Amino acid sequence: MPETGAAARFELFPSVHVAGGRVVHLVGDGQVPELDRSDPVGAALAFQEQGARWLHLVMTEEADGGFDFEQARRVVEAVDLDVQLMCRAGVDDPAALERVLATGCSRFNLGRGALTDLRWCAEAVARYGERIGVSLPVHVTDRGPRLAGPGHGTDAGDLWRALAVLDGAGCARYVVTDVSREGSLSAPNLELFGEVCDRTPAAVLAAGGIATLDDLRAVLALAPAGVDGALIGRALYTGAFTLGEALACVADGG
Repeated sequence: MPETGAAARFELFPSVHVAGGRVVHLVGDGQVPELDRSDPVGAALAFQEQGARWLHLVMTEEADGGFDFEQARRVVEAVDLDVQLMCRAGVDDPAALERVLATGCSRFNLGRGALTDLRWCAEAVARYGERIGVSLPVHVTDRGPRLAGPGHGTDAGDLWRALAVLDGAGCARYVVTDVSREGSLSAPNLELFGEVCDRTPAAVLAAGGIATLDDLRAVLALAPAGVDGALIGRALYTGAFTLGEALACVADGG
């Protein structure tokens, strides 16, 4: 019998963030080294053993500002999981996009660097369909929600304008993050997720601030509105709960 209810369409994405070949935490616009799981392949395999079906792999900037394609490929090839890959900078032209898709990832999320050229983002979405998602890192300001740009504290424009352009190109899925809560274990921005769901027919993956199973249940409750899944990072590394406990929570519908 097919699954029914929120759990039937809600997916968990344990996150592995990589910089310089090591796992790191991202806190807002910065990075805090994670010492317990320094090997990206080991971290990914551990999540696989705990029952993950998807992995959210984020490659941060290298010292030269580029993207470590080979490190990404090593992680993708080491696991028997669907990998949602993202780079926080650098993939903003057709050649780089072709190269990153060649890593074998199931989906690539355009990120901060690409958001500065919405026309190009829309063309990539229209060309590759389901293989392309878009990450929307959001600063909540008194001017309304703004997209975070590729540099610390930079602005990539109005969230709602970007959403309209990307929806027009047929974007199927967004990762929505309140960057002030990224890695902070300070509770997710449920209002932001709900607002985005109200304005797009696309699926929304919620990210940032999930610290407890109660936080996860609160995000899961937004599934009927269009939240398709959740990214969980630091809570898993600090032992706030296990991936197995999170998967059981989703399977039970909260």
